[in-house]
Amino acid sequence: MELLVAYGVKIDEEPGTSLLDQARGLREDGWWQRLGGKYATYIAYEIEAVELKNFEPMLVPGLLQTESYAREVNVIGRETDQETIDQRVSARMTRQEVLRRKPTPLRMHAILSEASLRTEVGGPDVLREQLDHLVTLSRLPNVTIQVLRFEAGAHLAISSGFALLSFERDEPPLGYIETLAGELFLESSGDLARLSAAYDNLKTLARSPAESITFIKELSKHGS
Repeated sequence: MELLVAYGVKIDEEPGTSLLDQARGLREDGWWQRLGGKYATYIAYEIEAVELKNFEPMLVPGLLQTESYAREVNVIGRETDQETIDQRVSARMTRQEVLRRKPTPLRMHAILSEASLRTEVGGPDVLREQLDHLVTLSRLPNVTIQVLRFEAGAHLAISSGFALLSFERDEPPLGYIETLAGELFLESSGDLARLSAAYDNLKTLARSPAESITFIKELSKHGS
């Protein structure tokens, strides 16, 4: 407020009110911090990222999930408390806002294994809704989806999914892997080079974006 007065900016008019609102917002914790742990740290990085490359072998990536699909994922051997499940689902839906943020939405390139599209999470109706949602999201100019068909065979990431986050300016990229033993952040140039090589390998093996969406439409229409 002292700076606004010094510069002759009226506090009760624009841009004074906007600047004050931003200043107040700096005191508040991000919504993701309530989740705690490395998951919250990853979301914070995700919000700051300009590009995300994501491979998932068994499930649809969180940023591309419907609410029904996300709810089913969060009850699989993890939580039984309804309030905790609701919080996690709400957080996942809020995360997805990065795909439509203004003025620069997150650029996302996702490679989904065929298994992730055929696994009936929540049953056939939930899966069909999820497949249709993928088709809708693929129409966004910042979202690219490729499908890795079974016929592609073995590949460099056969054992787990992973994410590669890129940031603005000179900030280094970040790798992220979820395991049964916990989440891992990868920052060394060697680890990042291996992840990038694996992703490039998957991108080459996967069907083109156009062929992938056609395949997803067929799965939705005729069932998995």
